[in-house]
Amino acid sequence: MKSKKAASRYATSLLQLSIERSELETVKADMDVISSTCASSQDLVMMLESSIIKTEVKQRALKAVFEKSISKLSVEFLDMLAFKKRESILEAVANSFIEQYNAKSGIVEATVTSASTLTAEEKKQLQGSLSSFGKIIALKEVVDPTILGGVKIRIGDLRLDASIRKKLNTLKQEIHKS
Repeated sequence: MKSKKAASRYATSLLQLSIERSELETVKADMDVISSTCASSQDLVMMLESSIIKTEVKQRALKAVFEKSISKLSVEFLDMLAFKKRESILEAVANSFIEQYNAKSGIVEATVTSASTLTAEEKKQLQGSLSSFGKIIALKEVVDPTILGGVKIRIGDLRLDASIRKKLNTLKQEIHKS
Protein backbone atom coordinates (compact mmCIF):
# COMPACT_ATOMS: atom_id res chain seq x y z
CA MET A 1 0.00 0.00 0.00
CA LYS A 2 2.78 2.40 0.93
CA SER A 3 4.61 1.81 -2.35
CA LYS A 4 1.41 2.38 -4.34
CA LYS A 5 0.95 5.78 -2.68
CA ALA A 6 4.59 6.66 -3.26
CA ALA A 7 4.34 5.53 -6.89
CA SER A 8 1.27 7.70 -7.34
CA ARG A 9 3.04 10.74 -5.87
CA TYR A 10 6.11 10.28 -8.09
CA ALA A 11 3.87 9.76 -11.13
CA THR A 12 1.92 12.93 -10.31
CA SER A 13 5.14 14.92 -10.01
CA LEU A 14 6.42 13.57 -13.32
CA LEU A 15 3.08 14.30 -14.97
CA GLN A 16 3.14 17.90 -13.77
CA LEU A 17 6.79 18.36 -14.79
CA SER A 18 6.16 16.92 -18.25
CA ILE A 19 3.22 19.31 -18.70
CA GLU A 20 5.36 22.28 -17.61
CA ARG A 21 8.06 21.31 -20.10
CA SER A 22 5.54 20.54 -22.87
CA GLU A 23 6.75 16.96 -23.06
CA LEU A 24 3.61 15.17 -21.90
CA GLU A 25 3.15 12.97 -24.98
CA THR A 26 6.86 12.08 -25.08
CA VAL A 27 6.95 11.11 -21.40
CA LYS A 28 3.72 9.11 -21.81
CA ALA A 29 5.40 7.12 -24.59
CA ASP A 30 8.45 6.67 -22.33
CA MET A 31 6.28 5.34 -19.50
CA ASP A 32 4.68 2.89 -21.95
CA VAL A 33 8.19 1.64 -22.83
CA ILE A 34 9.21 1.37 -19.17
CA SER A 35 5.99 -0.38 -18.17
CA SER A 36 6.18 -2.95 -20.96
CA THR A 37 9.90 -3.54 -20.39
CA CYS A 38 9.37 -4.15 -16.67
CA ALA A 39 6.37 -6.40 -17.40
CA SER A 40 8.41 -8.52 -19.81
CA SER A 41 11.70 -8.61 -17.89
CA GLN A 42 11.49 -10.30 -14.51
CA ASP A 43 15.29 -10.08 -14.24
CA LEU A 44 15.17 -6.28 -14.45
CA VAL A 45 12.46 -6.08 -11.79
CA MET A 46 14.37 -8.45 -9.48
CA MET A 47 17.55 -6.39 -9.91
CA LEU A 48 15.69 -3.17 -9.09
CA GLU A 49 14.13 -4.74 -5.98
CA SER A 50 17.40 -6.21 -4.73
CA SER A 51 18.82 -4.62 -1.60
CA ILE A 52 22.22 -6.17 -2.29
CA ILE A 53 22.89 -4.31 -5.54
CA LYS A 54 24.28 -0.82 -5.05
CA THR A 55 22.41 2.26 -6.25
CA GLU A 56 25.17 3.22 -8.69
CA VAL A 57 24.95 -0.21 -10.35
CA LYS A 58 21.18 0.13 -10.66
CA GLN A 59 21.54 3.64 -12.15
CA ARG A 60 24.01 2.35 -14.76
CA ALA A 61 21.74 -0.59 -15.55
CA LEU A 62 18.70 1.66 -15.98
CA LYS A 63 20.68 3.95 -18.28
CA ALA A 64 21.94 0.99 -20.31
CA VAL A 65 18.44 -0.41 -20.71
CA PHE A 66 16.48 2.81 -21.34
CA GLU A 67 18.78 5.69 -22.37
CA LYS A 68 18.50 5.11 -26.13
CA SER A 69 14.74 4.52 -26.11
CA ILE A 70 13.37 7.27 -23.83
CA SER A 71 13.66 11.04 -23.52
CA LYS A 72 16.25 12.94 -21.50
CA LEU A 73 13.59 14.01 -18.98
CA SER A 74 12.60 10.40 -18.34
CA VAL A 75 16.23 9.30 -18.01
CA GLU A 76 16.78 12.07 -15.44
CA PHE A 77 13.66 10.91 -13.63
CA LEU A 78 15.00 7.32 -13.49
CA ASP A 79 18.29 8.67 -12.08
CA MET A 80 16.40 10.57 -9.41
CA LEU A 81 14.33 7.49 -8.48
CA ALA A 82 17.49 5.42 -8.08
CA PHE A 83 19.23 8.20 -6.13
CA LYS A 84 16.29 8.30 -3.70
CA LYS A 85 16.39 4.47 -3.50
CA ARG A 86 12.90 4.16 -4.99
CA GLU A 87 13.87 2.22 -8.12
CA SER A 88 11.96 -0.80 -6.81
CA ILE A 89 8.67 1.02 -7.54
CA LEU A 90 9.63 1.98 -11.11
CA GLU A 91 7.00 -0.22 -12.77
CA ALA A 92 4.31 1.02 -10.36
CA VAL A 93 5.31 4.63 -11.10
CA ALA A 94 5.11 4.04 -14.86
CA ASN A 95 1.70 2.35 -14.54
CA SER A 96 0.41 5.11 -12.25
CA PHE A 97 1.62 7.75 -14.70
CA ILE A 98 -0.26 6.00 -17.53
CA GLU A 99 -3.43 5.83 -15.41
CA GLN A 100 -3.19 9.51 -14.52
CA TYR A 101 -2.46 10.46 -18.13
CA ASN A 102 -5.49 8.46 -19.30
CA ALA A 103 -7.73 10.08 -16.69
CA LYS A 104 -6.51 13.56 -17.64
CA SER A 105 -6.97 12.84 -21.34
CA GLY A 106 -10.41 11.23 -20.99
CA ILE A 107 -9.13 7.83 -22.09
CA VAL A 108 -10.68 4.64 -20.74
CA GLU A 109 -8.69 1.43 -21.08
CA ALA A 110 -10.63 -1.62 -22.17
CA THR A 111 -9.04 -5.06 -21.97
CA VAL A 112 -10.36 -7.32 -24.70
CA THR A 113 -9.66 -11.03 -24.46
CA SER A 114 -10.23 -13.08 -27.60
CA ALA A 115 -9.33 -16.55 -28.82
CA SER A 116 -7.18 -15.11 -31.61
CA THR A 117 -5.72 -11.75 -32.58
CA LEU A 118 -8.37 -9.26 -33.63
CA THR A 119 -8.18 -7.74 -37.10
CA ALA A 120 -7.90 -3.99 -37.53
CA GLU A 121 -11.56 -3.90 -38.66
CA GLU A 122 -12.72 -5.86 -35.58
CA LYS A 123 -10.78 -3.50 -33.29
CA LYS A 124 -12.32 -0.49 -35.02
CA GLN A 125 -15.85 -1.92 -34.67
CA LEU A 126 -15.23 -2.76 -31.02
CA GLN A 127 -13.93 0.74 -30.27
CA GLY A 128 -16.99 2.18 -32.00
CA SER A 129 -19.31 0.02 -29.92
CA LEU A 130 -17.50 0.88 -26.69
CA SER A 131 -17.44 4.62 -27.44
CA SER A 132 -20.91 4.82 -25.88
CA PHE A 133 -19.03 5.25 -22.61
CA GLY A 134 -18.47 8.83 -23.78
CA LYS A 135 -14.71 8.66 -23.67
CA ILE A 136 -11.82 7.64 -25.86
CA ILE A 137 -11.29 3.88 -25.65
CA ALA A 138 -7.77 2.47 -25.59
CA LEU A 139 -7.91 -1.23 -26.38
CA LYS A 140 -5.52 -3.59 -24.67
CA GLU A 141 -5.69 -6.92 -26.41
CA VAL A 142 -5.11 -10.30 -24.75
CA VAL A 143 -5.17 -13.57 -26.69
CA ASP A 144 -6.50 -16.57 -24.77
CA PRO A 145 -7.34 -19.63 -26.92
CA THR A 146 -9.14 -21.30 -23.99
CA ILE A 147 -12.19 -19.05 -24.46
CA LEU A 148 -12.71 -20.85 -27.81
CA GLY A 149 -14.29 -17.82 -29.55
CA GLY A 150 -16.12 -14.59 -28.92
CA VAL A 151 -14.69 -11.94 -26.59
CA LYS A 152 -14.41 -10.96 -22.95
CA ILE A 153 -14.26 -7.23 -22.24
CA ARG A 154 -13.18 -5.49 -19.05
CA ILE A 155 -13.54 -1.75 -18.55
CA GLY A 156 -12.72 -0.83 -14.98
CA ASP A 157 -15.13 -2.81 -12.81
CA LEU A 158 -17.44 -3.65 -15.70
CA ARG A 159 -17.00 -7.13 -17.17
CA LEU A 160 -18.72 -8.55 -20.23
CA ASP A 161 -18.24 -12.22 -21.09
CA ALA A 162 -19.47 -13.04 -24.60
CA SER A 163 -17.12 -16.00 -25.05
CA ILE A 164 -18.15 -19.33 -26.47
CA ARG A 165 -16.76 -21.04 -23.35
CA LYS A 166 -19.16 -19.00 -21.18
CA LYS A 167 -22.09 -19.84 -23.45
CA LEU A 168 -21.21 -23.55 -23.38
CA ASN A 169 -20.94 -23.51 -19.58
CA THR A 170 -24.33 -21.76 -19.33
CA LEU A 171 -25.88 -24.32 -21.67
CA LYS A 172 -24.30 -27.16 -19.68
CA GLN A 173 -25.80 -25.79 -16.43
CA GLU A 174 -29.24 -25.50 -18.05
CA ILE A 175 -29.04 -29.10 -19.26
CA HIS A 176 -28.10 -30.32 -15.77
CA LYS A 177 -31.09 -28.44 -14.28
CA SER A 178 -33.49 -30.20 -16.65
